[in-house]
Amino acid sequence: MNLTKDQLSFIFNSLPHAILFESSDHTVVYVNQPFCTIFGIDAPSEILIGTNCKDNAVDSAVYFLEPSLFLSRIESIYANGIEVLNEEIKFANGQVLLRDYKPMTNNGDIIGHLWFYKKPEAEIDIISTSHSQRHFYEDLLDNIPADIAIFDPSHRYLFVNKLAISKKEIREWIIGKDDFEYCRFYNKSLEPATRRRKYFEKAIQNKKTIEFEEINLDGLGNKVFNLRRFSPVLGKGGIVEYIIGYGINITNIRESELRLQQYYDELRSMFNNIDQLVITLDMTGTVNFVNSQWLKLTGLGKDMLGENSIFRLIESGLEQFRKTLFSVFSGFPVLPGKENQIIITDKSGRLRNLRYYMARFNQVEERGQIVAIFFSDITDQLNAEKDLLDTALRERSLSDMKTNFMSMVSHELRTPLSVILSSAEILEMIYGKLASNEAKKGETYINRIIGQVDKMTQLMNDFLFISKIESGKIQPQFEWIDVEELLEEIKEESYDPWNDGRVLEVRIKGNAKVVKFDKTMLRHILINLLNNAFKYSVNTTVAPLIRVSYTPSWWFITISDNGIGIEEADINKLGEPFIRGSNVGDIEGTGLGLMTIKYFTEHHKGFLRVRSKKNKGTIVTIRFSYNLNKTMQP
Repeated sequence: MNLTKDQLSFIFNSLPHAILFESSDHTVVYVNQPFCTIFGIDAPSEILIGTNCKDNAVDSAVYFLEPSLFLSRIESIYANGIEVLNEEIKFANGQVLLRDYKPMTNNGDIIGHLWFYKKPEAEIDIISTSHSQRHFYEDLLDNIPADIAIFDPSHRYLFVNKLAISKKEIREWIIGKDDFEYCRFYNKSLEPATRRRKYFEKAIQNKKTIEFEEINLDGLGNKVFNLRRFSPVLGKGGIVEYIIGYGINITNIRESELRLQQYYDELRSMFNNIDQLVITLDMTGTVNFVNSQWLKLTGLGKDMLGENSIFRLIESGLEQFRKTLFSVFSGFPVLPGKENQIIITDKSGRLRNLRYYMARFNQVEERGQIVAIFFSDITDQLNAEKDLLDTALRERSLSDMKTNFMSMVSHELRTPLSVILSSAEILEMIYGKLASNEAKKGETYINRIIGQVDKMTQLMNDFLFISKIESGKIQPQFEWIDVEELLEEIKEESYDPWNDGRVLEVRIKGNAKVVKFDKTMLRHILINLLNNAFKYSVNTTVAPLIRVSYTPSWWFITISDNGIGIEEADINKLGEPFIRGSNVGDIEGTGLGLMTIKYFTEHHKGFLRVRSKKNKGTIVTIRFSYNLNKTMQP
């Protein structure tokens, strides 16, 4: 039958023990009158209902022998959330009480706290209590979210609560029987009963609580994990009078542990498959983990690395390594840097350069803080950098040798060329005194000699100029230039007209501005591009066109002609030394002009673009920014 509130209150107030039940937020839900009597509260018990149990404990702490210990123990019981039986507490006046605590849980969450206080001489065995007390405890045990059973010393059931066996008729049937009879009656395997009997007998023999875990299957065939305990209750003379069996479903805990293990395995797999070497150290210097890359390089597993053994592996960089490790353990983050490098000896006896980064995290276990160290093997990188540097130095040396050689050759050739040119000029003077027909005949040869000397001189100048470019000895000298004025000057010098009679067409678009540029380099760019435009368009009477355009952010030079054009396959090769179009035929040139144009353009952060079609003509466009610090993009 269901008892009314007044009936329950009557039963609780009739008990000799003090009882208090508080909710999860520590509000007093129920307290019986013996509680007030034992603690000397001269008031009805109802006056405490609705008050805060923690506040009441603080207010009453002065009545206990050790107030701070009394309060800290209560907080510890709250935090642990596990059952407490017959714990002794002492009052300042010498009085002693025994305290029991039972948490009330639902789906693993504590939803209430039940406290019992009793005098030692008034302790009553749960089996031999009065009829009303027996029903009280049975009702209480039936509402605890755990499997609870009470056995006699022969392992026969004296009591079993509703959570252990939900059907009332089975609960009543099993009293006086054991697990073997239960398994036989329901045609189940005797293996669980045999296993339980072993733990039961061990608890009887040792007279101590025995804990074990069971794995069963529910109605759907899913695994159910239960943590069980057999706790013996001793009577006079230390004889076991009965055993309390306690079981709690820990399936959620085991499933969480399984997921955690899977996560750990995934994390371990990830660390074992990254390129970096990974180890973890605790504050004693002991290695707790090494990944496969570390093992592959050093051949040393964590079991082979004793305390501080990592330090003995380091051939160079040990002091900085120790300082960094200390800083990380002290909570100071250390960013990756080139100074964080060590040299160790690998399993083959070779020295390896390792760059490292450290990160600290907290370990749940007793070792405390853990530092993970990530090593990158940069040995091959450093060797490659050294090889690259050596190659660059060799190339620089060869470039300097080539420049010096070109300078020497140029110097050595200038003298004979000067002699040839002087001799030609003397011949020109001699032939000028001869008869006109003889003079005309000699003039042809002399002009041919002088022209070839000029070509040789220009070729030497080009070679010397290219050598200076490659050695980086030419740097721009910036000044403010009026491009239109410079262009008119160049036009008057050579293109008004060109030697075949064509006159350069000049167009200006936009608002003209002065620009910051190296004047010598700009003149070289314009003359080379214009020479090419005229030289490779002798097959047409249409003169090349140059257009200078100004926009708010950029200024452009565009030169177009209607000449022989460039093969599509040759366009990407333009700008390389001595490379010319495959269709130039007998047209003179060295293939160095566009190289110097490209060099000067890049020195002024410009962008060069060539568009051409064979036998249709060529358009060359160069774009510059007014801001020479701005990098140009296509």
